[in-house]
Formats: sequence, structure tokens, C-alpha cells
Amino acid sequence: MLSLFRPATIMRVTTGTAPGRVVALRMMNTSAVVYAGKKKTVDPTLPAVPRGPPTPYTLFFKSFVSSSASDHRKPDGKLDMRALTSAAGSAWSSLSTSEKQSYESQAVDGKKVFEKAYQAFWESTTPETREAIKKATGKEVKPPGGKKAFKQSVKERAGNPGKPLSSYLAFAKEVRDEERVAVPDHLEGNEKQQFIAKETGNLWKALSESEKQKYKDQYTEQKAKWETWKATQADKADL
Repeated sequence: MLSLFRPATIMRVTTGTAPGRVVALRMMNTSAVVYAGKKKTVDPTLPAVPRGPPTPYTLFFKSFVSSSASDHRKPDGKLDMRALTSAAGSAWSSLSTSEKQSYESQAVDGKKVFEKAYQAFWESTTPETREAIKKATGKEVKPPGGKKAFKQSVKERAGNPGKPLSSYLAFAKEVRDEERVAVPDHLEGNEKQQFIAKETGNLWKALSESEKQKYKDQYTEQKAKWETWKATQADKADL
């Protein structure tokens, strides 16, 4: 199998008296980090994170290399990567919309396969394992679809009572919803928000302890419901 890579110096380290280099090899199907000529080893007991789906151009490029690599070799037989990538870019640009559609369809299918594999990976690992992967690779293991999508999916789960707001934040939300703070007309944007926040803080401070207790009791009650529901979730450690 043909392996293509583009070396990129990331940092320098000192080995003995001569400076060394850390070189990242960006492969078609994998990545490795080489330290002074030696491959960095990652704990083999850690599960592999599914690689992201291919783009339409990536799929085209692989096809182009398979059919045109022999036309872009130097006199010494090595691939002329600059010429190859330039030719591939030109060939891609010359494709018609319908010709590109084939690669776009393959990319869509590849994304579906990736999403299914990534969901399975996420559900089969613990937060501790994902943290270990992050320390070993330097890359954060994000929830399926990203943090924002994950939070939204949690909100939409059956029976979710919602993560409770602290007593003060619940009070602040109530103040905003009921528009208790009279904001001067000339204030806009950040100044308006800062004014509301300041006045809300003053309103909270003006409450008696018994009045504050109402919000504290609400938080305690809502937190108990949240924790009870959370315990029923397979991924409770991530919530």
C-alpha cells in the first residue's frame, strides 16, 4: 500500500549535545510522532478513537494517487509530492458538479459510519479512560456531535427534570423573566447586561435570610430530582 506523508517540524528537543526534532507524519490513514528517530508509543490498553470521516476531496485524492502516482516521480523514483498535490488540485477543480457528487455521496456515507462507530466508542468508555487518552495523545475526546449537541441531547432525554440552577441563579432568572430591573434607555449591549447583573445582585442582597431560603430549598429539591434521574443514565459520569 502506498503511504503518503508530509513531515512538519513541531518542536526541538535536546538529545546529548545535538539538537533533535520531533516530526509529525501526517499519513493517509494514521498519524505517528517520531522522537529523534523513534516512534512514540501510546498505551496499547487504551481504546483507539475512531478517525474522522473522509472529505470528498480526500476520497478523490486517494483515487487520483492510485491512478496517477507513476506520472509524478522524480528521477530517483521517489514521489514528487509537490507536483502530485498540485496536479490533484487542478484535476479536482476541473471536475463537473455531477462528477464531484459521487465523492460527496461517499463522504456522506463515510460520515454515517464514523458517527455510528464514534457513538459506540463513547458509550463503551469511561470519563477516566477518555482523560487517559487525552493525556497520552494531547487531544481532547469530545462527545458525539460536540459538547453543545451532547448537552442538547441530554436535555431532550425522557424524564430529564433539568440540571438545577443555584439558588442565586434561579433568583436572577426570575428577576429577568419578570423584568424587575428598570434599565435606562441609553444602555445597550454589554453595558445593559452589566447594569442588570449589578442590580440583580443588589436585589439578592436586600432579601432576608428567610426569603433567600425559599430559593435554597428549591435548589435542594430540584437537585435531588436531578441526581435521581442522573443515576438511571448509562453515561451518568458525563452529565
